[in-house]
Amino acid sequence: MKYSVSTLVLCLLVVAWISGDAIAQRGGMGRFGGRGPNSDMMERMQAVNTFPVDRIWHVLSIRMDTTDEQVLKLRAFAKEATSQKDALLEQAEKSEDWSWLRDQLNETSKQFRENLKGILSAAEMKTFEKLAQE
Repeated sequence: MKYSVSTLVLCLLVVAWISGDAIAQRGGMGRFGGRGPNSDMMERMQAVNTFPVDRIWHVLSIRMDTTDEQVLKLRAFAKEATSQKDALLEQAEKSEDWSWLRDQLNETSKQFRENLKGILSAAEMKTFEKLAQE
């Protein structure tokens, strides 16, 4: 009995030590750990996800009942938006200014949605907005 209690205590100490190292490698205690080594990566990912063209294209082409003619027009807009996003991402990677990228992608997103209004009816835009929020 004496050895089993001491073995249990030793095992708990080893587990606590290993989990402490794992937490430290992730940059601290989750949200409360401050700016860890991955904070730049997180800023980059948040900026890139500002205008998710691929998800928008999925909603427009698959989840909605759009006509073939609409899909062809939407495809051109999606390809153009993807090219713009790639060019902006390339510029932001050089300067590492992710807030600038987020602002630019917000503007691109607004322009894209304005272009959609020329293709989709008001009811289709409401459907799109609902599906895009999901």
